[in-house]
Amino acid sequence: MITTHHKELQSMDTILYPIMWVISYIMYGVHELLTMIGMESGSGPAWVLSIVGLTVFIRILIIPLFNKQTRASRAGQELQPEIKKIQKKYKGRTDQVSQQRQQEEMMALYRDHGTSPFAACMPMLIQMPIFFALFRLLYAVLPLSNGTYARESIGAINQDVATEIARSTVFGAPISSSISTRNEFSNPTAVLVVAVVLIALMMITLFFSQKQIMTKNLPDSARDPDNPAYKMQKYMLYGMPLIYVFSGAVFQVGVLVYWLTGNIWNIGQQTWLITNNPAPGSEAYRARELRMREKRRKQGLPEVEESDDDETPHVQTGQRAQPLGKKRSKKARQTGSIPENAIVPEEEEPAAEEEVRGPDGLTDAERAQKRYERRMAERQRSKKNKKKKRR
Repeated sequence: MITTHHKELQSMDTILYPIMWVISYIMYGVHELLTMIGMESGSGPAWVLSIVGLTVFIRILIIPLFNKQTRASRAGQELQPEIKKIQKKYKGRTDQVSQQRQQEEMMALYRDHGTSPFAACMPMLIQMPIFFALFRLLYAVLPLSNGTYARESIGAINQDVATEIARSTVFGAPISSSISTRNEFSNPTAVLVVAVVLIALMMITLFFSQKQIMTKNLPDSARDPDNPAYKMQKYMLYGMPLIYVFSGAVFQVGVLVYWLTGNIWNIGQQTWLITNNPAPGSEAYRARELRMREKRRKQGLPEVEESDDDETPHVQTGQRAQPLGKKRSKKARQTGSIPENAIVPEEEEPAAEEEVRGPDGLTDAERAQKRYERRMAERQRSKKNKKKKRR
């Protein structure tokens, strides 16, 4: 059993070795930078902070993915009314054809709006291999320092560097120690206390970051108790922190430092997003609008900015405004040659949200829906013909 487990760990190290190799050089580079600015070389806080530096470096690299996740999440929130319509359309229809049609309509809806239900998971999926590679790297520190590891080095971490990392501690707990392996170290009590404190902080920061999104940056339409996505977020709000209770006992102190730093980074990133670019219709969006109005009031400006498309010009030219008839105003709008002092009848102004209809009397969205329905009908007829031929 032990041999099989050991082989599985060696196989995992082989798969994760390229990522472990990159992580080793990032940690080593951060450590060298910290010693250049005055921190002590060798064992000490510099190696603990190198894990913090690794976290920050990775998070900066995946900022574009975070932005993509934000856009995908907002697009998903905006699509909730349409998704509900599709779900209501196929409610109670459990046959395979109906389920397939529902799935196809859902994917077509996401595709037409340039998003995907899986885009919001990309940052997490990218980080998981890095997380496990760091776990395996810290696991290999002790064998490397003792000269019993299968390799002579992992990237920049050779036997001497591994010895420095193995002796570096967080309040007396080595960064390569964990609750499950605390008895292998000289101060198991320190390992237990530090690990428990880090796990508690991880649970608090994760709960806060999840709560921050749900209470401040979700549109009112997305906070429907019957919304499956909202239900899932509520389960994650209370369920995800509990995972730390079980997984935290296995991971090393260094991995817990990486995890906690990532949670703190998430809170800062979300706070900036909620303050400066909140989701429309959310509590944070209304608070931002209130701040903007207050700022304009203090500057002596109108509470609401005048639109650039106002019908009446702000600058008086001294010439009498010339009213345009219906036909002339329509022609002027089409050619873009509206006279400077002309008055265009209000009732002829096109509504801002009115969709353009073609010669067939349909909008682009309605035309696309009809094409989709024709394709689906053709598929069904084709299936029926095939069944008849088989019979």
